[in-house]
Parts: sequence; C-alpha cells; structure tokens
Amino acid sequence: MDHLPLRIFDYTDYRAFLKDALQALKDRDAKFSQRWVLQRLGLRSSGWLADLLAGRRKLSRPQASVFGQILAMTAREELYFQTLVDYDQAKTLPEKNRCYEKLLTFHEIPKDLVDPDRFEYFSHWWIPAVREYLLIEPFRGDAERLAKRLRPAITPEQAQHALEVLERLGMVKRYASGELRPSVEHVKKQSQFSAPVHYYRYIKAQIELGMGAMELIPKEERDISAVTLTLSEEGFATLREELKELRRRMVKLSEDENRKFWQGVDGDSRRVYQSVLQLFPVSMSRTAKEARS
Repeated sequence: MDHLPLRIFDYTDYRAFLKDALQALKDRDAKFSQRWVLQRLGLRSSGWLADLLAGRRKLSRPQASVFGQILAMTAREELYFQTLVDYDQAKTLPEKNRCYEKLLTFHEIPKDLVDPDRFEYFSHWWIPAVREYLLIEPFRGDAERLAKRLRPAITPEQAQHALEVLERLGMVKRYASGELRPSVEHVKKQSQFSAPVHYYRYIKAQIELGMGAMELIPKEERDISAVTLTLSEEGFATLREELKELRRRMVKLSEDENRKFWQGVDGDSRRVYQSVLQLFPVSMSRTAKEARS
C-alpha cells in the first residue's frame, strides 16, 4: 500500500492521528472499513475502535504494531507512534517525562508541537530565576555579573543560555538601549499536551534547590517549616483551596511591587524568592468497612 498523505510527526495525540489516518485510508478505498480494521486486529467487538478513539480503551503494543502495518508506517514512524502511545498511557509523571524526552529526539517534529525551549525553561531553576531577576536589574551585557547575582551562583555560560531561551520564548525583550527586560511579569503553564511534564520538571527542580536552603540560607532570610496534620477529605479540600488562594495573593503582591519599583524607586529591596508549598498524604485511606471496625 502507498504511504498515506499524512505526516504522523505533525501529531502529538495518537488517537487524533489514527482517526484522521483511518478516514484517509477509507476515503482512498472503501474496503478499508472499520470491520476490516477490526479483523486485522483480531477483534470482534464492533465498538472497540470507537472506544479507543474516544479514550475509553488503551492500545497494547501488539495492537500498535498492527496499526503500523495497516497504515504502512516506516520503522521510525512506528517508533514515534508507539512513543505517543506510551506517553498517553504513562501512569506516573516520571514515566511521562521519560517518554517526552524520547519524543524530543525526533527531529521530524515541528518545534512548536513539543516546544523544547519551554521544556528547557521548566527543567532548570536558574532559568525562571534569571527572568525574575531581570525585573530587578535589566541585563546590560555582563553575563558574569548576572551569574553571580543568583544564589547559589551559576556560571556565565548558564546565564547566557538562560537569556537565549527566554528571548526565544518571548519572555524577555531587548529595548532600544540594548537592555533585556521581562516582557511579562509572571509565566503561566500552557494548556498543552506537554504541560504535565513541564509541571513535573519545574517542581522537581525547585524542590531540589530547596533541599540545601536550610544549610545555605541564614535563618533570618528564609521561612521554612513543616507540620503533620490529620484531615478528612473535606478538610483537605478546604486547605487545598486556601493554598490556591495564598498562591494568588503571593503573585498579586509580587506584581504590585514590580510595578512600584519598575522605574528604580528609592528603597527597592527586592530579591528573587522561591516558594514551594506542599500538602500530601503520608498514610493510606481506609475503606468504609475499616473505618467502622
């Protein structure tokens, strides 16, 4: 069979690709019906394909291989297809992260689909920190000075790399004076297929940074605490909303101060701070029967 006029590398959702590819196959020749596809897969359930495309069923590796044959995929296309399946069906964020890193190795994918620069931004604590620091002091060409202003200090090469990533992302812009300043005050996660991986890498990088804060940062310059609580599901939901509201207030306070000191007002004591708020269970939930006993 001739290759279909569809590029699988233009897709980040394997179900969307299957839907379009199978329709293109049927449009080319009516014999490639849903029943024919199910026969090739060795299945009898007439609703299986509809359930798969709707996300109600998962795709096994042997079934993915059969689709590769049905759609005349090359070996590399089939590997990409299987990686998309693995990414979609990954049960944990570390698994999703590994699959995403594998997707980045396919040079055939348009950059705007996998967004490697945004992936890089969320992978290193010092890239967001550089962007925030530029709100305090714009970059005027001295990468070594910028590198030393962070805590812990980074290398001038890392500082320059951060600036290049930020500029490509449009998170900083160069003014007529040659200075680099942030183009937005705060960066939000984008609603895209890779957002869970970006979130995972960002939180992981910040937690790793915070591990040494108690030893490196004097007590009067930090606020680190921990508390162990017993909460019901309702109590957890309440605290979760309160933490969400606290994050909103923190961002609002930062934005207000950035506007206040933007033009270099006297008394500017701003520094870049990192906050990681955590609330998670350390015991298993009990069944209703266990609770009554």
